[in-house]
Amino acid sequence: MEQIDITDTERSSDIATENTNTSMTDVEKQFQLVGGDAVLKCFSPLLNSMKVFGLYFTQTPRRIHQASTSTYTTSDLQVPRKWNGGRIYAMVMLMLMWLNAARMLSIFHENDKFGAFFLLKLSAISAMFFGALQYTGCFIGCQTGNLDRVFENATLQKYDVVRYHRLAVIHAVVCWVLWLAESSIFLLPIFIVVNHTLSSSATPFGVHILMTDQLLLLAKVMTSLPFMLGDFARFFSCSMNYMVTSVLYDQFCALNKGFRHAIGCRGEFQGSIREFRRRHQELSQSVENADKFLMINNVAGFCCQTLNVILIAYCSIFFRNETVSQGAISATMYACWFTTTTFGLTLTACQGIAINYVVRDT
Repeated sequence: MEQIDITDTERSSDIATENTNTSMTDVEKQFQLVGGDAVLKCFSPLLNSMKVFGLYFTQTPRRIHQASTSTYTTSDLQVPRKWNGGRIYAMVMLMLMWLNAARMLSIFHENDKFGAFFLLKLSAISAMFFGALQYTGCFIGCQTGNLDRVFENATLQKYDVVRYHRLAVIHAVVCWVLWLAESSIFLLPIFIVVNHTLSSSATPFGVHILMTDQLLLLAKVMTSLPFMLGDFARFFSCSMNYMVTSVLYDQFCALNKGFRHAIGCRGEFQGSIREFRRRHQELSQSVENADKFLMINNVAGFCCQTLNVILIAYCSIFFRNETVSQGAISATMYACWFTTTTFGLTLTACQGIAINYVVRDT
């Protein structure tokens, strides 16, 4: 009879077990949960872009050190600093946007009559207040720390974090490209056309204060910055709101999926109800924190963009000769304006519907 080498058999079994453990470890690494700063850092391409014009800032905490031992130990208590460079810059930009919105109220003149010119003035006022409200929502989210808190308290799977980082890079690039393209399309007629209806963008110069063509061009240059900031806020705040909504939506979907898997074939619950309740309370708190700054952006986006869509469509249809029929540049400008406003309105509505649906289903 042949003698079976038990040592070789055990060694082969150990190698197979090791390979199985290795493969299981790789699978677990793909599905392991990630939270805290790792989730926040994956959105750094978008957040760093928002810092350029004061839409995002962080309050550096002041750590309290204790000298109870030979080495200093950092206490868990962290007191946020009242002022830093990022917050001052964001405050200046916020004040600039609200001053510009107040300036646009002087766009009306006593000789104004109902028509395309008058309706476009209403649309310009709505757009400027929309930008100011978006800056306000972002400032409140950063000042209270709720924007960072939503991401830091999120618990996502590792491949989701990688996917969100890739998505943040794509969103940042697309937003920059759209902002540069739209700024060029809208600023070109303002600087080319002098003593025209577009000169009202420099109000009160050219509307209540008569100026020469050279001085009016200088006033246009000075007053064009808030318009560019408003477009920047529209693109990047909508993108960030989408990210916040997606993170909350994915977490609620994962919670619902885990709860359904915990229910056996006969309806018995095979899990810790206390753990599910704790997780649901954490997600509900995250939704409440996000709603404190998303509410401003969503209400402003829905009201202002709805008004702009109506005004743009009305002027393009009933005052065609004064708007889209003036040339290729004018037609392109109104088409881009209507398309981006409609897309922003649709995105705002879909985000609110998605969150309400998943929360109600939990």
